Amino acid sequence: MIVPMMKYSMIVFYKDYQPFLQQLQELGLVDVTISPWKTNDDERNLVEKIKDYKQAAKQLKPIADEQKNQQNIKKDISVEKALEIYKNANNSLVKLKAESDKISKEAAELIAWGEFDVNYIEKLQKAGITLRFYVLNEKRFAEFKNLWNEKYSIIEINNINKNTYFVIAAPASEVPEFDLPELKQPSITHTQALQHIDNIKKETDKQQNIINQSIAYIDDFIAESQRLSDELHLSKATNSGEQAADGKLMILEGWATVDTQTEVDNLLNDSGVIYIKENPTPEDNTPVKLKNNRFTRLFEFIEQFYALPKYGTTDMTPYCAPFYIFFFGFCLGDGGYGLIFLILGFLIGVKMKNAMVRGVGWLAFWCGLSTLLFGILTDSFFGASVINYKLLESNGLFYTAIGVGLVHILFGMGVKAYGKMKYFGFRYALSTIGWMIVLISSLSAFLLPTFGVNFTFNNIGYLGSLCLGLFLMFFCNAPGKNIFINFGLGLWNTYNDITGILGDTLSYLRLFALGLSGSILAMVFNSLAFGMSPDIPIVKQLVVVLILSFGHILNVCMNALGAFVHPMRLTFVEFYKNAGFEAGQRIFNPLKKRKNN
Repeated sequence: MIVPMMKYSMIVFYKDYQPFLQQLQELGLVDVTISPWKTNDDERNLVEKIKDYKQAAKQLKPIADEQKNQQNIKKDISVEKALEIYKNANNSLVKLKAESDKISKEAAELIAWGEFDVNYIEKLQKAGITLRFYVLNEKRFAEFKNLWNEKYSIIEINNINKNTYFVIAAPASEVPEFDLPELKQPSITHTQALQHIDNIKKETDKQQNIINQSIAYIDDFIAESQRLSDELHLSKATNSGEQAADGKLMILEGWATVDTQTEVDNLLNDSGVIYIKENPTPEDNTPVKLKNNRFTRLFEFIEQFYALPKYGTTDMTPYCAPFYIFFFGFCLGDGGYGLIFLILGFLIGVKMKNAMVRGVGWLAFWCGLSTLLFGILTDSFFGASVINYKLLESNGLFYTAIGVGLVHILFGMGVKAYGKMKYFGFRYALSTIGWMIVLISSLSAFLLPTFGVNFTFNNIGYLGSLCLGLFLMFFCNAPGKNIFINFGLGLWNTYNDITGILGDTLSYLRLFALGLSGSILAMVFNSLAFGMSPDIPIVKQLVVVLILSFGHILNVCMNALGAFVHPMRLTFVEFYKNAGFEAGQRIFNPLKKRKNN
């Protein structure tokens, strides 16, 4: 559900403005409306510091998991100094790695030239003699040597992989007559390069040890980033006040949940601030806060892939939760795959420490349970039949998908009607109720006669229901408007709704298609495993295990992705549209001051 809010318009004397905001921050219950934000230098510095602390904590976390013996490191410096030391060490590591890669590459190239005296090369250069370095394959080198041996001093240095490395000694001022690509003159020997690499490794170990010492400050980095975030939030709130009376007064807008308004009122009364408290209007950009039970809260994770609901509308999470579980099981549809999700989800939900990860685990648990039940109904366990009796055949799955789609759409319309009644009054829901009456009575007239119930399209009860529904559809669209506007809107809405409902209903066939395709692929992999395995002891079993493992892992991954995405699609498109969902743009974010432990 969406938590009800109260709107506060506050007028503060300019000298009391900053202390008052600090009081609100200490209280931690009021979301101050932030005006379009133009950062100053202080705020930009805060943003950079927050980024640095968060990044440091994120980078150190995997190192901490590997270096568990480092958890009792003594902390004897400030968190600011610890961050500075970490950043310097981290930057040094980046530079050392780049230098190590460069020298390693150079060392590989220097092997061919062997050991030589770099100082001697420099002496030759001072004497006006330059050594030029080349490489040719053996055949070309032999031809080159025969051609130029009398004119140049050609010294063969090494032969590696049929490539000859050689140098030519010639006066520095002389331009070679031949056209060969010249190699870069080595500045160090291979031994010196290896020594350089060794020195870099020692320095790398030193800097890595400094980083390992920073593990002790992970929690401090997180706490400091939160403290600075609160400071930044306060700064943004401070700059959001509107000046009045030549800057003597500051006007501020804030929001608080209804259940905390007493505490907010007490603070405002004690501070001497002039304020107006009122209920939000549809025109207000009211922040949204959701409050759901433990089970439904798991599906807020899914809902936030799309958007939070707008304040004054209905939170769809409680209504989407059971349908999403049902759709997931329908799409995956195999008891074996469901059992995998059920077990993994349970272990994650119980063992993991992170609250969000635990929530995803329990979500997987419920989806796995739904899949297991569908596997029992369709008698499919890793593509194999277990009880040799299917409660739901292919035709049954087809009609179940259509039926579930119609129920989902009608349920969405019911949610829409309820929301209109709750927030705007009963008469605003009459048009939607009319549509529901027409659809339900028409479906009843189509289905009930097959069960022996005398409710047909010619029945007086059906005709009466149809007339009532059509009247509400065509003449109750816009309460307060004249009859012609209502009728025109009714015609337009009817055209849109008929085409929309038909397309929406057909969209639910994806449940049938995905569930059937997954089961068929599982059976195909089973047939391949036992049909392609050679009739050789041990080898046969190995081939069967390999094909089954590969096939079912591939199948469960592909189908799990479809089972995750397509129920979301049915929720966000078909259900949200028929339920009248409106997206909100602002999450309730009270001004607060977190205390470091």
